[in-house]
Amino acid sequence: LRGAEAAPKQVAAVGSQSTLPMGLVGMVGAGAVGVLALGRSGQARASTVACRVATVADEAPAAAEAEAPPPPFDPSKQLGVTAPLGFFDPAGFCKVGDEEGFRRLRVAEIKHGRVAMMAAVGAVVQPVLQFPGFDKVPKGIGAVLSPPGTYGFAALFLISGALELFLWKDDSSKSVDSIGDYGNPLQLGFGDPMGASEDMRNRELNNGRAAMFAALGIIVAELATGKDALQQLGF
Repeated sequence: LRGAEAAPKQVAAVGSQSTLPMGLVGMVGAGAVGVLALGRSGQARASTVACRVATVADEAPAAAEAEAPPPPFDPSKQLGVTAPLGFFDPAGFCKVGDEEGFRRLRVAEIKHGRVAMMAAVGAVVQPVLQFPGFDKVPKGIGAVLSPPGTYGFAALFLISGALELFLWKDDSSKSVDSIGDYGNPLQLGFGDPMGASEDMRNRELNNGRAAMFAALGIIVAELATGKDALQQLGF
């Protein structure tokens, strides 16, 4: 009987002794699960942050390229820069970034070049070919100082001024390459635009520059020698 009464107590003691380790095991297991969960959560957050950083790093150059300002205006890359002199501006009139100043100079250059080309050719042709009623006009530059040559010069001046004021106007909202492009009246709407190529426009600028020297030389030579343009050529 004494043994029977002691058996339940021993079983209870053994049960209480085995319960403590099992509780510890459960706590340790729960802690391990929590640590693993936190580790995975931390890895997920780190991965998300890394992706966001990579995305921002990829977008930064694209945004910088999109917001980058255009390069400054460079006069050395415009029409008229041809061999052998290339960009020839020893006086430094054309500044990098000064598009408005370049525009004014290019407008004047094209106008003066075109007038000079007509003047140089006219100075050579005028002594041998005259309009009816102008046969008594002096040859050479004296024609613009003697009637009716003076009347013809005044009429030419007024007509040219009217065309420039009302028809041949440059649009400042367009690029400098469009300066002097007033269309071609001889095109008649057929074929490719005549004189619109870069090569032809460079030719016009260079011929106009040469004609300005030629016209000035003809005038100075006539004032110095009294010979008209045709006589200066030996005819």
